[in-house]
Amino acid sequence: MRIKTYTATTMEKAINQVRLEMGAEAIILSTQETDTGSVQLTAAVEQPEMPLAQPAPTDWAANWDDDWKAEAKQVQKNPIKSLMAKKPVAAPKSAIPNSAKMDVLIQSMAYHGIPTSLAERICRTALAVETEDVTIALAASLDNHFRYSTRMKAGKFPLMLVGPPGVGKTLAIAKFAAAAKMAERQIHVITSDTSRTGAVDQLQAYTDILGVKLWVAETAADLAQIRDKPELNDGGDILIDTGGINSYDKAEIEDLTLKIVSAKAEPVVVLAAGTDTAEMSDMAQTFAALGAKRMIATRLDTTRRYGGLFTAADSANLSFSYTSVSASVATGLHTLNPVNLARLILRDPTKAGLNNEFDKVLA
Repeated sequence: MRIKTYTATTMEKAINQVRLEMGAEAIILSTQETDTGSVQLTAAVEQPEMPLAQPAPTDWAANWDDDWKAEAKQVQKNPIKSLMAKKPVAAPKSAIPNSAKMDVLIQSMAYHGIPTSLAERICRTALAVETEDVTIALAASLDNHFRYSTRMKAGKFPLMLVGPPGVGKTLAIAKFAAAAKMAERQIHVITSDTSRTGAVDQLQAYTDILGVKLWVAETAADLAQIRDKPELNDGGDILIDTGGINSYDKAEIEDLTLKIVSAKAEPVVVLAAGTDTAEMSDMAQTFAALGAKRMIATRLDTTRRYGGLFTAADSANLSFSYTSVSASVATGLHTLNPVNLARLILRDPTKAGLNNEFDKVLA
């Protein structure tokens, strides 16, 4: 990911600079007015993925704090070409020394419960970045170690949201549908969540407001029949809600597999923040085995420790995509990228709200 700040006399001129240099895919990270009355805008654009950095085969993890303190004294070259190659990043006035940067990173990894082996890889790479800005260094490391997929129109294949019970799949479906309607895209919504009391009524309430027909499928055979209806093959997005799955129950996994195949859908796993890291890893790997390649993170607003999300993405090779930071459909879904994930890890947990970390809404 390439990040750059632009300054212009008006917001329109600043945005034009971004579009001319970075293209239409650029994401606006922040905007602010300067003391001189001009507008300062920070933007980022995704770049081709780089090979993942491989940790050195040592027993460093056994004494990670001591080694970091020793390595912090050494001059290292920056391996994060995707972020730093275009233009060196000047340290801001608030920048902190490398040893302090190391301490902040260690404390943040520990606070979020990120497992030692993963924390080691993230922090080693961040410490190697030639900047004293800890947020930029961590963002560069996260860009290097994880994958991101923030273009999730259903298109050719329906999107089927899958995951354990109570993680917010139905709300995410409603937010996707609302975003599609606002963008004036054709949308079709199907639910196979017929066993949970009130599940169909809950989604029906959302689709009625949006003026969208809700299709109900009791079985995998019903899904296949609905999926083949002419009115659902008009090029519009197809979204499929599913019931919560016990990832340790073989019968439930087999039933979900049949539904994925019958609907010819792409499964997208929905996981809630705040879950135990080992459990999150197990669940993520189960759904990845069913074909899930992307993850939607929920409940970021109701928890303050996010280590499970990073463990899930790492162990199951899932791409970060979107997140839900509010129970309100109107707030929509927010994109996940290395910069706001770095802000999320480093933010003061005593402060309420996530507005500064997530300012890009799915449209």
